[in-house]
Amino acid sequence: MRHFFLHGRWFRLLAGMLMGMLSVAPVRASVELIVPAYFYPAGEGLAHWNALNLAAARVGLNVILNVDSGPGKSVDPNYQVAVQALRAAGGRVFGYLHTSWGKRDAALLKKDIDAYLQRYPVDGFFIDEMASGPEALDYYAGLYDYIKAREQALLVIGNPGVVADPAYLQRPVVDVLMHFEGDGETHARQRFPEPDKGVQGRLGEIVHGVTEPQMEALVAEAGRRGLGMLYLTDDLMPNPYDVLPRYWQREVALVAAMAVPAPGSFSLLCAGVVGWLASRRKGGPA
Repeated sequence: MRHFFLHGRWFRLLAGMLMGMLSVAPVRASVELIVPAYFYPAGEGLAHWNALNLAAARVGLNVILNVDSGPGKSVDPNYQVAVQALRAAGGRVFGYLHTSWGKRDAALLKKDIDAYLQRYPVDGFFIDEMASGPEALDYYAGLYDYIKAREQALLVIGNPGVVADPAYLQRPVVDVLMHFEGDGETHARQRFPEPDKGVQGRLGEIVHGVTEPQMEALVAEAGRRGLGMLYLTDDLMPNPYDVLPRYWQREVALVAAMAVPAPGSFSLLCAGVVGWLASRRKGGPA
């Protein structure tokens, strides 16, 4: 068999090009879905939870668990099963907490945090009705510190639903900040500040009353706008989170296409070629 050898600068050039392919950073940040799953995991609602399980295998999926505007009075076996199934499928679950824009007694919130951790294997907390001004920073920093003291890995997502004081992310008071929650028409009129590199991937939006073409456009621009979490639905007020959107499968597919790939077949192929070239340099078998 005829042997093919690369010598000198040609070997170094080709090897460098292939290794460069391995180290190229992705051009778009990964965007994850965040779903207010305010449908009970039984009957018709169970079908939505099953759809979430399927999606969790395809995209980064964060689901907000809201038993009764909080953890409820006791453990709910249906929610226990739903949470365990979702996490087994690869999703993350966040316990819902409402703060009445910084006016709710922090002691009650800490009891709710403890109750969630005792009853359900949550991955963090979704803090709703969050204030957005600097006057409430100490209040929310106290909750953040309490959660992190329970377990450092717990993620804290804050939802003022509007653009908040930058200190909420800088202090930090939350890990992820939802800087918009509202309908599609309001979102279209909103002017958001250009994302700072320091908060890239730490902002999120929840938009309801969105048509399928609007959803496609918003997903397409999410990475450019520095978003880390996003949820778009065609469901409407007064409760736009009681079902998944009719275009749910399409939304999942679009977000999955944006995901930053882990080192996979192409990277392994490049590494294999470099290794083969090295072996040829040493006179290894063809």
